[in-house]
Amino acid sequence: MKRSLYIILALFLLTSASCSRNKKKDPDNYVVESIQKDVVSAAIQELQVISASSQADFKGSTYDMKVVRRPDNTLPVVTDAQGQKYYDNTITLEISTGGKLFVNKIFNKNTFASYLDSEFIQHAILEGLVFDKVTDYGLMFAASVSYPESDLYVPFHVTVLPNGTLSIEKADLMDDYEPESESASESNKN
Repeated sequence: MKRSLYIILALFLLTSASCSRNKKKDPDNYVVESIQKDVVSAAIQELQVISASSQADFKGSTYDMKVVRRPDNTLPVVTDAQGQKYYDNTITLEISTGGKLFVNKIFNKNTFASYLDSEFIQHAILEGLVFDKVTDYGLMFAASVSYPESDLYVPFHVTVLPNGTLSIEKADLMDDYEPESESASESNKN
């Protein structure tokens, strides 16, 4: 009987000792601990390589277009507001017609620097360039410079003119788009 009493007492002491070590965490401290454990990756992030081809007819000629976006480790590394580092991108635009190279241009964000605030360009990367449409003036592409992996960007129109030169202009953000006025103007055409 004494022996079973000693065993019960020993188990009681072990249980109470283990419970005192496992103090309940204050929910506020737990949140702080989890935030402190979120460490920014030391690795430099990069966007994936993208290659897109398309074709368009303009003034009786067919144009073959190829756009390739690549991370470029020769450009300065961009750091976002959270301290994450990114390689900037270069985008190559190749346009050929009749089997001959018509345009071969490499873009980086500095191509658009004269349209951008210096603070914005310091933390932004060249995000993309895609064929948009054929206009009366040439082949229009949509380009954007943005904060890495975010919705904060500045859009551009890049038009390739018939002589092979480029025209760049800052485009309106989609927030300025008003579908009601477009549908009203379409109904006025009838």
